[in-house]
Amino acid sequence: MRWPAVLIALPLSSAAIALVELTRLPASALAPDRLVAALGHLVRSAATSFAIPTLLLLATAAVLALERRPRVRAGLLFAVGAIQVVCAREVLIEYSPFAHSLAANVGFVALGIAAGGAYLLFVSERGGFARATGAALFVGSLLVARAHYEVFVGVYPTLHQCALQLCFVGATTGAALVLSTLERPRVESRAALALAAALALVAMIELPATAWARPVVTAYTELGRGAGTAEALERDAEHLLPTALPGPRDSDTLAADPDAEARFAQRSGLPALDFSLGELDLLLILTDATRFDRTSLADPALDTTPNLAALAERGAHVFTRAYSPSNGTFPSVASMLSMRPVSFAPLDVQRRFWRGALRDDLPSAPEVLAASGRDTFWVGHDHSSCFSHNIRGVERGFARRRLFEEERGDPAHAEVDDAIASAAIEQIEGASGRSFGLVFFVSPHDDYRGGYDAELRRMDAALGRVLDAVDLSRTIVVVAGDHGEALGDHGNAHHLSSLYDEQIHVPFVVWVPGHPGERHAAPTSTGYLFPWLLLRGDASERAAARAALRDDVGPLMRELDGAVIAEMIGVRRQHAALIWDDTTVVYDLLADLPRLFDARRDPAQLRDLREDDPARFSRVLPFVRRYRRARYEGRRFRFLPEAIQ
Repeated sequence: MRWPAVLIALPLSSAAIALVELTRLPASALAPDRLVAALGHLVRSAATSFAIPTLLLLATAAVLALERRPRVRAGLLFAVGAIQVVCAREVLIEYSPFAHSLAANVGFVALGIAAGGAYLLFVSERGGFARATGAALFVGSLLVARAHYEVFVGVYPTLHQCALQLCFVGATTGAALVLSTLERPRVESRAALALAAALALVAMIELPATAWARPVVTAYTELGRGAGTAEALERDAEHLLPTALPGPRDSDTLAADPDAEARFAQRSGLPALDFSLGELDLLLILTDATRFDRTSLADPALDTTPNLAALAERGAHVFTRAYSPSNGTFPSVASMLSMRPVSFAPLDVQRRFWRGALRDDLPSAPEVLAASGRDTFWVGHDHSSCFSHNIRGVERGFARRRLFEEERGDPAHAEVDDAIASAAIEQIEGASGRSFGLVFFVSPHDDYRGGYDAELRRMDAALGRVLDAVDLSRTIVVVAGDHGEALGDHGNAHHLSSLYDEQIHVPFVVWVPGHPGERHAAPTSTGYLFPWLLLRGDASERAAARAALRDDVGPLMRELDGAVIAEMIGVRRQHAALIWDDTTVVYDLLADLPRLFDARRDPAQLRDLREDDPARFSRVLPFVRRYRRARYEGRRFRFLPEAIQ
């Protein structure tokens, strides 16, 4: 029993992988009808996700049937095993970190040789060794299928698809090796046929919980995600993956808001200060990948940002619940400078959604400030060529820009930040007339040299040098993180992987001369900064701020009851965070799944209340629907055509 063993192992392995994937679901899935409905979705997803590996496994069975050509059969078996690994690699090759990695490619070659060798055991005479190898391969593949979610969670979706395909092939091969050594094939054949029939029945059953299961399976399992994403893109591709420039808005949802300025004053979370922007210099200091809870503003005992804390103690306004517009530098900075949410900003987005350009459809805040007569400058980092090559358009409006190059593995970030501080001081001291300056520190940023908190301290030391050079009696100083950073939270490392608080909750400190500061606990966005400032400027500056509020910020505030918005827009990942005073929703647009968290009692966002607090869920769900509709009808972003090919 050789080739029939492969046919028997196919449904067995599919069922095993589906059951492993069930362990990814939340506790609310434990009700029997929900488990069956979820398993049905997973089985249907497996039929799609494992189609090519299944064809190759059927080819294996066909080769095993060549009883009269043992040498040809052995060569073909080895080749088929290697080809299966190559096909899995092709799923992953689009990511340059893997495609061009010597270690990754050597690993795939070794895995291909091992797969070919495992297939040769089908025709060997070493039944005991084949049985032991098969059992180890089956169990090991299932363990990897469960453990692979612990690395690169949310960063490389295709990596997990590749891993699951390899695990499916490994589990099928292992089960087939064990079955091929058994002496009672008829019993196992009947059992496998019964299992296949049962799986087909489960996949066809429509239960009351089916509507619940689809988005949950899509959101929590990679097996379901592939099928769910394909379904969403087929249904709403023109909205989710637009490549054309948007046309004029003609929907009531996003009609201009005549009350936008008053609404903004009431719901932005920013103080109603009376000052004249034209009488003051303006300095915006951004620090990369800085999460609020690791700064001295959140916990003085950390002593990570003493200079920033000192600015707050001197009388700056501190916003303890400030959120960046996105979880990456390009979308966050572009949103801030364009004065609009990410999806409403005129962005050209590349396949790697942290790269792209801010189009010149609308005037940016630096352009408005320069047009009003300010001397403008930008001094900052160019980590991995981010601003010299990967991010374009945000430089408009700056009369001078000086970037300090840095690549991974270069000298410590502290040296780059020290050079940035020195150059910034030169620009501050040499500015003519009223000025607007942007200083952008690289720390903290991966790869960390000495740890995250150590890099915070290095950045803060450079920040202190710049603050010492500023005349605080005539300068508005704003210090903010461009986005946050995951340090193992929710299984993620670094940023660009989720919109949980650790990646968007940032420090936000505003010093305004003559206006004693305070701590503000209401949710706000760093994207609100420039409209708030320009409303206190000259006529042209006020007009630019009012246009942004009237056309974009105000209508969204009106639709979403004042929720602060953060967005992640990519080909395979499209998420949004809607943040109110007591509730945060993290919404997966492709899965159409809102996750619900108590913003006051669960700041780490560990308990999804979607099933446990139905009253709250019913209250916020209409706003989620409004956001989706507004996003579709009002977007200005587009993907470059090559991004979705």
